[in-house]
Amino acid sequence: MFVKLEFETLMLCVKLKPNFLPYLAHCLLVSGLLFFTSSCQWVNNGTGGGNSNSAPEQTNSLPAPESAHLLLGNPSNAVSDPNNRDNYLLLKSTFAISYNNSRGTANWVAWKTTISDLGDSIERPEFRPDQSLPKRFVRVNATDYTRSGYQRGHLVPSADRFSDAAANLETLMMTNIVPQTGDLNQFPWAKFESYVRFNVRRNSDVYQIAGVYGDKERIRKKVTAPTNCWKIVLILPAGSDVANIDRETRIIAIDMPNSIGIAKDRWQKHKTTVRSIEQKTGYNFLSRLPGELQEVLENRIDGR
Repeated sequence: MFVKLEFETLMLCVKLKPNFLPYLAHCLLVSGLLFFTSSCQWVNNGTGGGNSNSAPEQTNSLPAPESAHLLLGNPSNAVSDPNNRDNYLLLKSTFAISYNNSRGTANWVAWKTTISDLGDSIERPEFRPDQSLPKRFVRVNATDYTRSGYQRGHLVPSADRFSDAAANLETLMMTNIVPQTGDLNQFPWAKFESYVRFNVRRNSDVYQIAGVYGDKERIRKKVTAPTNCWKIVLILPAGSDVANIDRETRIIAIDMPNSIGIAKDRWQKHKTTVRSIEQKTGYNFLSRLPGELQEVLENRIDGR
């Protein structure tokens, strides 16, 4: 197209100026400018190179997350500032915590589970206070739960970190523990944890975030027992990362009451939507995904 345009321009010069040699440089300059202008328009219209039907490349303008455990977002915008006592970002080697000093528990914990994290059962260390908290924060001890009517319920399950003793020890820190009734902790909550690991063993990687809301009662003036415990799980093929999340990605959200009398409940009874949990907690989940994709995933109840 452009060679033809240059040639026709030169022929016009020859016709108008038989002694065109003095004007040759001028003609070449004109044709060159035409070529350059047309080429710029060609590229800007997205028709240059590759598939003319492909969408323009989009760049991700989001800043890098504070941690590899926050690839889906920081739901409460927690920060590692001791003045932010009730939304303090505590980063562990294999998970991230938004810690609430007033409650004496996490607001939420985010982590990823892959087949390399699982393993045979190991001897479980004792629960212990988390010494990595800022100095003026309250240290919750395992004994603070004694005779309280509640069990020490994990957010990141110990079994999600059986492959590494040091990582498993982090799950026994009291910053990863919340007061749960025995009926919740040992039954529907535990069964859902097992179901998630079942999927990991079936060649999946799983992104998880779990937390609490509501004030049921105060334990020893140090720990707040929540009214509800919730969890959000995204299941991807093994080896995938968040860039592979699409409209078909399986997402499971559960919201379970922290009460007695639910021991016989199937965990599926407590399925909900991510959007419902957002409304009850005030958090913003999946915030690093495109808005349209968030809308699809957050409003869908798992149907399997």
